[in-house]
Amino acid sequence: MNQPTKPRAFGSRQTKLAAAGAGVLLVGALAFGPAAVGAAAPPVYPAAEVHKPTPIPDRVILIPTTTPATTQRVSWRAEATADTAQAQILEAPRALGQVQPAAGAVATVRALASTPVNTTLGYASTYHTAEFTGLKPDTRYTYRVGDGTNWSAWTDFTTAAEGFEPFSFIYYGDAQNYLDSAVPRVFRQAFADRPQAKAIVNAGDLIDSANSEEQWGQWFKAGGFIDGQVNNISIPGNHEYSGGLSAFWRPQFPYPDNGPGNAELKQTAYTLDYQGVRFIGLDTNYQSNATLMAAQTAWLENLLKDNPNKWTVVTFHHPVYSTTGTRNNPNVRAQWAPLFEKYGVDLVLQGHDHSYGRGNPVSARRSATVHNGVAYVVSVSGGKMYALNGGENWTGNGAEVRSTSQNTQLYQLVDVTGDTVTFEARYANGEHHDGFVIRKNDKGERTVNDLRTPENTVGEQVTVDKTSVRRLETLKVSAYGYDPGERVAIWWREKGGDEARHGRDGTLIGYEKADELGRVEETVRVPAMVKRGGVYEVYLDSQNQKITSPAITVTK
Repeated sequence: MNQPTKPRAFGSRQTKLAAAGAGVLLVGALAFGPAAVGAAAPPVYPAAEVHKPTPIPDRVILIPTTTPATTQRVSWRAEATADTAQAQILEAPRALGQVQPAAGAVATVRALASTPVNTTLGYASTYHTAEFTGLKPDTRYTYRVGDGTNWSAWTDFTTAAEGFEPFSFIYYGDAQNYLDSAVPRVFRQAFADRPQAKAIVNAGDLIDSANSEEQWGQWFKAGGFIDGQVNNISIPGNHEYSGGLSAFWRPQFPYPDNGPGNAELKQTAYTLDYQGVRFIGLDTNYQSNATLMAAQTAWLENLLKDNPNKWTVVTFHHPVYSTTGTRNNPNVRAQWAPLFEKYGVDLVLQGHDHSYGRGNPVSARRSATVHNGVAYVVSVSGGKMYALNGGENWTGNGAEVRSTSQNTQLYQLVDVTGDTVTFEARYANGEHHDGFVIRKNDKGERTVNDLRTPENTVGEQVTVDKTSVRRLETLKVSAYGYDPGERVAIWWREKGGDEARHGRDGTLIGYEKADELGRVEETVRVPAMVKRGGVYEVYLDSQNQKITSPAITVTK
C-alpha cells in the first residue's frame, strides 16, 4: 500500500539549499531589473491597428425600440456589405455548440441599414443595424450578428414585459476622458452590482472628440460585452457635436425617430416606454436656438400631459442647476423645469459638470429628509474632474443641493417597483455615496426620502401648525420619512425636561400608522395637565425614527 510522502522539516539540508537557490534567483532577477527599466520603451501600438475593423463584428450594442416587449434593435460594426450583414435569433436554449438548435428555431434577418463612417484613422468604419420583430414579451432570446460566415458570439437579452414589471437600470454622467483606463472599472462595477439591469442611461459626453474613431473604439471597449445584452439609452452632450452632430451618432445609435420632428433632433430627442417608466431624452445643445428649444418644449409637454406610465425619467446633458464653475443654463431651466414640476417628473438625470450634485426646489421641502418635488441629479463617470461651486446655481434659483461630491467617479443604480423608485450613487470602488427612495401613490402624490442614516432619523423634524397653544386645544402634527404602515407613537413632553434629557417618552397621546407615502398626519389635543407658560414638544417614536417638534408654548 502506498504511503503518502511526508514533507521534510524546514531545517533540513535540502530545504536550506533550495532556499539558497531561490535567493540566488531572486538576486539575479533584481540585478537585471535596472537594465530592463533603463532600456528603450516599447513603441505605442498604433490606434489605427487597435481599432481597425475586420469582418468579425465588434461594437455590438442593444438599441431600444418603442415596442420593447416585441421588438429589439441591435447595431454593430464590421467589414461587411449591405447585402451580407445579418443577424440571427432564437429563444435562448439551454446549450449551444455541439447542441444544435432545432430545425426552424433560428430566424435570420437582414440588416435594415449599413452606414460607412469616414474615420480619423484613415479608413471607414461601417455600422449595421438589424431589428428583431414578432418577439414574445418577457422572454429570453439569444442572438448573434455577422455576414453569414463571420459571426459575433451568441449573446442573450430579455424582452420587456407587456405591462408594468419591476426592473433596474444604470445611469452614468460624462465618461468623456480616460476611456481606456479609468472608465472601464466604473462600467464593470456597475454591471457587477446590477447584472439584471435592463437599460443603461448615458447623459451625454460619452467621448471627448465627436468624430474620433479612437475614442469611440475606447468607449465601446470600456463597456465590452455589457452593451450587447443591456439596452442603451444615450443622449448627446456638447462633445458629441463638432460642426454638427458626430458622424458616428446615428449609425451607432439608431434610436426611435419619434422626436419633435426637426431634422436636427432626429434620434437625439426621442422617447420610449419600458415596463411602466416613460424615458424622455432631450438635446440641450440647441438651448440658444429658440426654434429648436420651442419645438422640444412643446413635444415634452405633450409627452408629460398624456403619459399612461406611473414613473417618468428625463435625461439631457446641460443641467437645470449647475454644480460647478459659473455655468448656467437659464433657457433649460426656464422652459423645462416648470413642466417637470407641473407634471410630476420623478428623475432628471444630467451630466456636463464633472462632479456630483443632487437636489430639488426649496418649495418642495417637507422635512429635513423628505421633499415631494422633482429629484435633479448631475453625475460623472469618467476621470476628468471639476471643482464644486458651493451650490450657488441651485440656491440662486430657488433650489437646494442635498448631496455633492467632487474628484470622484460615480455610477448610479435605479430600482423601479410599483410604488417606489430607489436611487443609489456609488463610487468607482463600489462604496455608497448618496441615495433616496421615491414613493408614489395611485393619486400621483409623491415623497422623495433620503436613505436613512443614524444621523438623519433623529432631531427636530416634526411639523406643527402652531407653536403657541392653550390647554385642551387641538394641534395639527405631521412628519415624514417612515416606511408605509410603520406604527408611530405620539407623545407630549416638556421641552428640555427630565423626560427628554433621560430619553423618556412623556404623556402618550396615541398611535398612528404612516400612510403609503411614509407620512404621518394627525390632530392631537393638548393635555389638560400642562402648565401655563410651560414649553413642550411633540415626540414621535417608531422603529425607524425618534423625532421631535419645535418648542410649543402653553399660553393659557
